[in-house]
Amino acid sequence: MEAGVENRLVRNILKLISGEGIGRAIGFMAAPIVTRLYTSSDFGMLAVFASLCALFYPFCTFKYTVAIPLHPNETVGINALAACLLILAVNTVILAASLFLYHSQILSLFSSEAIDSFWYFIPLAFLFSGLADALSYYSIRYRDFSIIAKVTVVQKIIGALTKIGLGLLHFNIVGLLIGNILAGSGGLSLYIRNYWNRLKDNVRKVTPGRIRFILKRYIEFPSYRLPSQILQNASGSIPVLYFAWQYGASVTGLISLAISMLSVPVGIVCTSVGKAFYGEIALLGRKNSPEIAALTGRIMIRLLAVSIIPFTLVICFGPWIFRIFFGHEWAQSGIYARYLCLYLVFRFVYSPISDGIFNVFEQQKLLFWLEVSRIVIVTLCLVISYFCSLSVANTIVSYSLALTVQYILSIILVFHILRKMP
Repeated sequence: MEAGVENRLVRNILKLISGEGIGRAIGFMAAPIVTRLYTSSDFGMLAVFASLCALFYPFCTFKYTVAIPLHPNETVGINALAACLLILAVNTVILAASLFLYHSQILSLFSSEAIDSFWYFIPLAFLFSGLADALSYYSIRYRDFSIIAKVTVVQKIIGALTKIGLGLLHFNIVGLLIGNILAGSGGLSLYIRNYWNRLKDNVRKVTPGRIRFILKRYIEFPSYRLPSQILQNASGSIPVLYFAWQYGASVTGLISLAISMLSVPVGIVCTSVGKAFYGEIALLGRKNSPEIAALTGRIMIRLLAVSIIPFTLVICFGPWIFRIFFGHEWAQSGIYARYLCLYLVFRFVYSPISDGIFNVFEQQKLLFWLEVSRIVIVTLCLVISYFCSLSVANTIVSYSLALTVQYILSIILVFHILRKMP
């Protein structure tokens, strides 16, 4: 059985990697053109926008999307999807109305005044990201990873072409913002077309009473998973906002390019493995914890082996790679990329398996406290950097070291969960 499960998991991972790989390759190939059409300040503003959206993003569906694959009953699945779409619609209206009335005040709270003129892009990104997330989890429910791969490719093509096209038309930051939104939410029509008949046949099963059941049955997701996601996104967004505040948009643009390019190998593998792994262990169920533990160990060892080559190349040749691909003025991004590699190795190993383990074994409360520890570590690191007047490079090094320790502790915690389960 273990061999069959692992073989199926590998096949699903390869499907997703093909989509993620092609999609990321498109973004990677477009990057040398995009970096020549936009300034580092434009990229800095994009980084601020993306970080702000990341803070709002968990509120799209209050994380009820995670519940969509968990129960085998079709009625529960379609009502979980309906609950997510209802929450998304209400929250989009609330966010849009709030920003319409108080966008200057709200953005100033997050030190994001630079994008005040473009506030209306935030609810658009919020809505489309929520739709893409809900439909992606609906695909995971049926382990239909081929459609996820197709959508990923379409998203990246649309996003890259939009950035290049609007850049050539001198749309400046607007081109980056629109391209960024479409790169994360394009191709939704493929999901709808693929599941239209199934959704049409099952929509009659959606009732207010069943939606209330879903909201109550999986209350741990908004109670603990939502704050966990907020803290997780904040721990990633706070450094970007700190760099923008302390060092300016230009430096932030250099750092954001380093992060986005390192996200190519990290994103391809982590996203692909994470979705396939979650779909597989959701099918197995928590009653098969020994099998899940063995599978988790093998996957993490393979992830560690895969990470060695790309991160070694960045450490050895980072500045040269960035100078060749993006232009001489971006060589500093390659130096920053070197410093980020240390913690990214451990994130590469931990992230693909973490969500699946915590969700299937319903350890949302534990995940919440884990994320609390992460944001405390990140915040403390930046506070120390500020009061010690550390340089940009030293701040990035301290940030990377701090997260390395935190990810190692997180990996240990995952195996603790697996050992204590019956």
